[in-house]
Amino acid sequence: MKKLLSILAAAILAFGNAAMAENLNFEGVVGMNVANANVSGFNSRIGFHVGVRGTYAFQSPDQGLYANAGALLSLKGEKFEDVTFNPYYLEIPIHMGYKYSITDAVGIFGEFGPYFGIGLFGKTEGVDVFSDEVGYKRFDVGLGLRAGFEFAKKASVSIGYDFGLTDIADEANAQNRNFSISLGYKF
Repeated sequence: MKKLLSILAAAILAFGNAAMAENLNFEGVVGMNVANANVSGFNSRIGFHVGVRGTYAFQSPDQGLYANAGALLSLKGEKFEDVTFNPYYLEIPIHMGYKYSITDAVGIFGEFGPYFGIGLFGKTEGVDVFSDEVGYKRFDVGLGLRAGFEFAKKASVSIGYDFGLTDIADEANAQNRNFSISLGYKF
C-alpha cells in the first residue's frame, strides 16, 4: 500500500510539473526607456532596460489569462538644465494580462500591475545619486501597463508606461514616469 501511494504521489507531482511547465515560459527582454519625473522644469532622459520575464498561462500558452513577473536592470532618470541624473534600478514588475491569437502566427496582448524598483547605483556630476548629498530614494513602487504583439509564439514587441507612486527624492514631490519600447524572445 505504501508503494502504491508513493507511486501515485510521484505520478501526480510529475503530471503537475509537466502541466505547469507547458504553461510556463521565460523570455529575454531588451528595450529603450524614455524616463522623466512629473515635475515641471525636468526633461526626459533616454535609458534602457534588459532582463528576463517569466509568464504563467492560466489557460493556454497561446491565448487567455496569464500572470508574469520579471527582473530588469533599468536606467531611468531625468535632466534638469545641464545636470543629468542616472539612477539604475532593479525593477520587478508583476502583471496580470490577457493574450488573444489573431492568427496562428500573431497574437496581441495587454497587461497591468505593480512594479517594485530597487536603486542599485548611478551618478550625477560624479556623485552617487542615492547618496545623502543628492537624496534619491532607493525604493520605487508604481503601476505599469504594457501592450504589444507576439510573433510565431517566440518573439514579441511591446510598448509600456510606468507611473511611479512614491517620491523619488527626499526633498521633492516627484515620481518616476517611464515610457518603454521592448523586444522579447522566448527560450
